Amino acid sequence: MKRLALLILCVLTLVACSSKKPAAESYSASLSPYNHTADHIEPYVDGMFGGNSSAYGGGGSFVCCISSPAVWRPGLSAKVRWATSSGIPGDRRPEAYVQHWHEKVVPIEEYTVPGGVLNIHFLPEGNVRLIISSKGAGAKNYPGPAYPVKPPDWKW
Repeated sequence: MKRLALLILCVLTLVACSSKKPAAESYSASLSPYNHTADHIEPYVDGMFGGNSSAYGGGGSFVCCISSPAVWRPGLSAKVRWATSSGIPGDRRPEAYVQHWHEKVVPIEEYTVPGGVLNIHFLPEGNVRLIISSKGAGAKNYPGPAYPVKPPDWKW
């Protein structure tokens, strides 16, 4: 009788464990910021430092990393926090050193291939786009904005 009870307990335990869904597969994505503004930007995504980005530049450098699910889903987002300061090289004005902090939750745009690079686009007026892709801005078929371009009147 004890053996039967033990056998039943073991079978029930195995059945309970096998009914659990496996953890969702996730991938690592490096961070690469693109700066479409005249400011110097210091970004963080979900608390991870994303490297510094000079005015009208970025991409090409990668900082490790955030985790993203294997399959994109609606509502997928990340908290982006960034500091802005003067983007003028050699700016010695006291106010040029002041950092202004910004923060927002930004949707991660739909992707079909997980992992790769989380491209962070800082656009004018505080807009931010997050794009996971194996390509960077300027590459053929890149799903986001073009590489940042300095305006004709930008002297630096």
